[in-house]
Amino acid sequence: MVNSCNVLNLSFVFSCALLFAQVNVAGAAKILVVPVDGSHWVNIKILMMELLGRGHELTVVKASNAIYIEDQSDDFIIETIQMQPNTMTKEEVEKHALDWIFRMAFSKDRSSLSIAWEILGVIQQTTENHAAIIATMFENKELMERLGNTHFELVLADPYFQGGVMLAYHLKIPVVFFGRWLQIEEIHLATAPSPLSYVPVLHSRWTDRMSFVERCKNVLLYSLNEILNKFVVYTTYDELCQRYLKTDSGLYHLIKKADIFLMKVDFVFEFPRPIMPNAIYIGGFQCRPPKALPAEIQEFMDSSGDAGVVVFSLGTFLRTLPWELANKIAAGLARLPEHVIWRYTGETPLTLGNNTKILSWLPQNDLLSHPKTKAFIAHGGENGVYEAIYHGVPVIGFPVFGDQYENIMRLNSRGAAFLLQNLPDLTAEYLYNAVRTVIDDPSYRANMQRLSALHRDVQVHPMQTAIFWIEYTIRHKGASHLQAAGNDLPFYQYYLLDVIGLLGAVLLLSLCLAWKVLNAVVKRVCLGKRKKKRE
Repeated sequence: MVNSCNVLNLSFVFSCALLFAQVNVAGAAKILVVPVDGSHWVNIKILMMELLGRGHELTVVKASNAIYIEDQSDDFIIETIQMQPNTMTKEEVEKHALDWIFRMAFSKDRSSLSIAWEILGVIQQTTENHAAIIATMFENKELMERLGNTHFELVLADPYFQGGVMLAYHLKIPVVFFGRWLQIEEIHLATAPSPLSYVPVLHSRWTDRMSFVERCKNVLLYSLNEILNKFVVYTTYDELCQRYLKTDSGLYHLIKKADIFLMKVDFVFEFPRPIMPNAIYIGGFQCRPPKALPAEIQEFMDSSGDAGVVVFSLGTFLRTLPWELANKIAAGLARLPEHVIWRYTGETPLTLGNNTKILSWLPQNDLLSHPKTKAFIAHGGENGVYEAIYHGVPVIGFPVFGDQYENIMRLNSRGAAFLLQNLPDLTAEYLYNAVRTVIDDPSYRANMQRLSALHRDVQVHPMQTAIFWIEYTIRHKGASHLQAAGNDLPFYQYYLLDVIGLLGAVLLLSLCLAWKVLNAVVKRVCLGKRKKKRE
């Protein structure tokens, strides 16, 4: 009896060990990550670390002249596309970018035409840079052979860089997009119908409730984006698709055929719009409960008394400001009874108040969760916006470039943020009044607390949702069953132009026939009357 029990126990242990071994083997996968440098890398790396914790093996493809993506890592394999070396250091690149942002955001005497012309130049330069990286990657036979022999099961790509979806097509493996932006438009436009009557185009600065004039402008702006895509952006990439992928399908078609779109969007924040089943919304995926603050910062928070603290951060990149503007901001903040903690690395403003503490880095998530935090002055980047929503802190919006204006405007439309206007002419008085409005008017905090409650009230945390759909795509070797048939229809069929043409022809033919019949009847009646008169 004892022997049989021992055998049974050993059998049970062996079965469990075998089961766990099978689970580990089935659960671990080789994932090829194709990121974008800069703040995009910071975001996707958060997701990557979660995937690493689940046992997946990650390989990152990067250009050798990337600034933020590391050249070596203990966590994942780095495959480098050898480009021409940068002639500038990281600091010089950042300064060059800051100068451009300052020129675009804070110059007082720039015409709309000059701004548009400069943006067009940036679009062209970005296209050329991306195309050069893609061409160099595919021309590197050793690299491509190495990637092919690794037998990846998935490509995790940032859709802003086109090389990811092209690699997935070349390697014949599924692709999951992580992000919401293509080069000059939102990726929503590639996934689902987007009625321009209530879906504002990127950079339109409108809500989903547009006037007649705004709807007209929305259509014109959309048309302009499509022209830029057609004649500036996709012509370059389509030629690369023909050369390296041997396909006549353009890049936009490859994008639409992606298996899963992980979008950093939550409809608590975003305006409602049509969606497709392979569009998965993970807005706030990076949000988490707070950690303990460093002793120095905790002491500063505690010393604020009943007045509380205002947190001021313009993100990872924008850590300095033009000297005159920085002094105006410091003067406005100095008038506040609240303490202010400001992420800033520039020269200390002469007007800095005793209530303001400047630091080169802030534990932003942990500060926003602190009970003494009364308001958040933010530029409107995705991370900061969702952390503010997660912790229920009202926002004073200081948008500078990109999608930041739209992000703040969405919070403003929900009564959870004050949008600072005309930054080149910002005054200390205007900033002071804006902060006072948000803190003293309880509706701002109440509205943000409501958004926070809605955002948190989910069955699964957005990070776990993202992980599930990545692993789902790996398990099932794609998710083509979630793709709409419209992705494969030619333009004239998608918009029913052939049906409209046929029905129009039938209607026209019917009208012509009816006209002839009516004309014949009228003639016959008139002829009959004439005969009667003659008789």
